[in-house]
Amino acid sequence: MYRNMMPGRRLMQLVEAFGSDGFEMSMVLTYNGRIGITAENKSVLNYDTGKPKKAYYVEGSPYETGYLMGSMAEQEIVRMMDYADRVVFSFIGSKVLEKTKMIQGAFIRIVHQLSKKVWNQLPEAIREEVNGLYDGCKSRNPKTRVNMERLIVLNTGIDIICSMVYSGSFFRYGIEGVEPEDLDIPMMCNAFTVCGKSAGDCCIFGRDFSFPSADVFQDTAALIVYAPMSPGVQNRYNRHAIRKESSAPASRPADVSEAESVLKGRSPLPFVNLAAPGMIGSIAAMNLQGVALGVNMSPGANCDPENIGVNSLIMTRLCVQYSKSAADAASLMVRLPKGVSWLYIIADGNGRSCVAEAGASLPMPDLTQYPDEKYRLLLPDADFLKGHASAPYDNGTMLRWNDYKYPREFLSFNHQLWQHYNEREKKQNIIYADAFEETGYINRAGDQNCPSSFYFAPQREESDELLVASNHYIIPEMRYFAMHRWTQKIIGKRVNDIQWRYDELNRQIHDRLKEKGRIGIADARELISFLAPYGKYSGYYADNPKSRNGKEIRIEGAVSVFELKSRVVESHYGYYCDKWVRLSLPAYF
Repeated sequence: MYRNMMPGRRLMQLVEAFGSDGFEMSMVLTYNGRIGITAENKSVLNYDTGKPKKAYYVEGSPYETGYLMGSMAEQEIVRMMDYADRVVFSFIGSKVLEKTKMIQGAFIRIVHQLSKKVWNQLPEAIREEVNGLYDGCKSRNPKTRVNMERLIVLNTGIDIICSMVYSGSFFRYGIEGVEPEDLDIPMMCNAFTVCGKSAGDCCIFGRDFSFPSADVFQDTAALIVYAPMSPGVQNRYNRHAIRKESSAPASRPADVSEAESVLKGRSPLPFVNLAAPGMIGSIAAMNLQGVALGVNMSPGANCDPENIGVNSLIMTRLCVQYSKSAADAASLMVRLPKGVSWLYIIADGNGRSCVAEAGASLPMPDLTQYPDEKYRLLLPDADFLKGHASAPYDNGTMLRWNDYKYPREFLSFNHQLWQHYNEREKKQNIIYADAFEETGYINRAGDQNCPSSFYFAPQREESDELLVASNHYIIPEMRYFAMHRWTQKIIGKRVNDIQWRYDELNRQIHDRLKEKGRIGIADARELISFLAPYGKYSGYYADNPKSRNGKEIRIEGAVSVFELKSRVVESHYGYYCDKWVRLSLPAYF
């Protein structure tokens, strides 16, 4: 049913847009003259709940969009309150129950403690939207379980945990006795871009964000259309008045975060966001200019838990919302303050794409001091690095563009690194003849050939029309951060899977191009889903949680493909048997 329905051309346009994408509106709200819409898909259902997949539309200032979302989706946001605490379990690999409880309790305590500091490092637009979410939930249900502290933890907690886990900085916060073996990081993300003739003169971005659903996200994930507007004077007055009633951490009005300064003068753009109500950031997103971003985990010692700043989902959201091209998004990402290592995949409809290999916003460090000292003498020294710089290092970030040329001189160090690893660890890891070639493999399916993270991972794609990413740094200089004594133990055996997924996805893309000459959006759906239970590797996700009747496998995270010229997105979340959801962004504007 419709609530507070507004007549007029704008609403009719939105009705038609949702209808063309297979949705019908179930709720319309207004606040300060802004429209918020909840729509339900007429044919795509969640297997477990039997309910239609939802999509949302919100418009207005940051506070107004948050308020509308909170008013429409209070029940979903209540469920997301449990998500942050539950997802902590996904980072714990200890088999000792008492140790598991200790680590979980310590993580939750530290996340709540540091989230207050991170909150003040975020730009005002993000803080205002969270304020709006809280007040919108209260307006819908005065007794809601949603509170500001848990909203902040939901949106900053993962970065806080990653910064500590990757760098081993637990001991600063009174956590003793944690070993790398006690941790188990969920790293299974994949992405690719294809453009030009290889995409039939289109620009396609495939994105698999594999992350624990914590028995929540599979039911709450949705596509959200944002029509952001810069706040006016009257809206700023309203926000400050409402803030007095909310429980947001206090900050002086004169405080301006570094992130706020970087965004100054930029105008927000409409975009579509894959997330869940309550999440301010973006698992994947695309704006009306055809700029799209996603983010993959990538453990590195280049983290700063005391200055976390803007990272992961919020970074993705901001760069989509405020950038007119891939180059613009990359420039903004470089300038924003960061404190955690991540990979960001950036693409636009003009055929430009890059992987931003990012970490803490630090000046160029002495990279040779990061790797485990037992391997340092086998790695390129400072003079070699200076003479073979492969990309600019800027504020903790290096960019691997689609026309990046990998400096193959680094690969010559791999043979001695493999040999030393085999001698130290009493292994017999081998290097295949094609290990460093365009469509080669370091690990074939089931192999364990990587010398931990003590090697230079080759870039496979040589065509300027292709870009592939999984969960590891490829730029040689950035590899040093993954060779840290603690960090390489955190990565552990997953390094073999990370390398294999990159190699296998790359091979499948090349095979598809050889077979068909180009990759269309249907091909992209198949390729980015190459690990799905109905594909070649049907057992890969066999251990994923199942539906309540035990028959269907849950998607941990979400899979999306974007066609960036037509600005269309198709997403798959919930259960693998569920249909994909489609949304065409231009129709809404």
